[in-house]
Amino acid sequence: MSEQQRGLFAQIRTVIVVTLIAAMVWLLAESRMVRSRTIEAQVTLTSGQPTGEIEFVMRQTSGDAPVRSVTVEIEGSTAGLDRFARELQNRVELHLGREVPPRPGEYTLDLRSVLRGSPNLDVHGVTIKAITPAEIVIEVDELETRELALLPLLPPGVQTDGSPRIEPASVRLSAPSRLLADLKTQTATVTISAAQLAQLTPGRLETVPGGVVEIEGIAPTDWATSISPAQVDVLLTLKTVTQQLELDPLPVQVLIAPGVIGDWRVEIDDTDRDLVGVLIEGPVEGVEALRSKSTRPRAYVLLSFEDLERGVSAKPAQIMNLPPGCRVVSPERTVGLRISREPTTETSPAQPGEDSGP
Repeated sequence: MSEQQRGLFAQIRTVIVVTLIAAMVWLLAESRMVRSRTIEAQVTLTSGQPTGEIEFVMRQTSGDAPVRSVTVEIEGSTAGLDRFARELQNRVELHLGREVPPRPGEYTLDLRSVLRGSPNLDVHGVTIKAITPAEIVIEVDELETRELALLPLLPPGVQTDGSPRIEPASVRLSAPSRLLADLKTQTATVTISAAQLAQLTPGRLETVPGGVVEIEGIAPTDWATSISPAQVDVLLTLKTVTQQLELDPLPVQVLIAPGVIGDWRVEIDDTDRDLVGVLIEGPVEGVEALRSKSTRPRAYVLLSFEDLERGVSAKPAQIMNLPPGCRVVSPERTVGLRISREPTTETSPAQPGEDSGP
């Protein structure tokens, strides 16, 4: 290698070394330069595991609404700020038994002190300038569990054969002790509505599934409160309290589609113009409404377009406008029919030469 080449390589090496040294000096200076940064972090509460036989729960009581997030202002070198942000992970964790005392009471926590006391956030050269909001209020209470017997609530006047049975027969209520101290009832209830009972057949043991358990003085929104199970099944047999009534003769009406009225002539056999001996069975209230004529049922025969085209000679009669729970128990009645098309009148046009008028 010539002297000229060796000199060129020496110059290149010198440039590289100088550049690297300058970069290192710049990075060192940059890392030690004091900067400021603002970080938004979510606030999380961690109850942890129960301590012995006692389990505690906690919640925020800061003002009108819980604090969901805080703004942390920090100052320090670039490297220190980066490390602090990595350790913080945009989260301020408040552990029961560490930042929050594990005993019933209300505690006001200084969030700057909380972060300063965290060993992971003890970063050299980084200062926590401010946290907004600066404080958070935590309520701690002991979690208690009670077992409550279940009672069914039926609409007034409903009678059952025997007592309704609930499966399971009791529920477990877990709630803060302060809430249970004001609880005056020792039972939970399951309400069965009239609409649910209407689906049951009297005289037969049936199940009303998924009844919602309710406890007076306990709301679904109460904190740290649970009812297990929250829904239960109620088994009951409705007492058969029914009456029967033979209706007065019912005139039979014919119902056809409005679009074909006038195209067909439908006649009912003379012996079937009235339905006689229709027997109705149902609840006392419904039968009484029929007896007093406050509810008036109607008999009808429904004819479809196909029935008219085929000219059916008979069709079962149906009863409408019966009170809820009432039904026809007498044999089905068939009404004899005579169906024919209505004649159409067509006027022939006058022929040439004919006298069309006087």
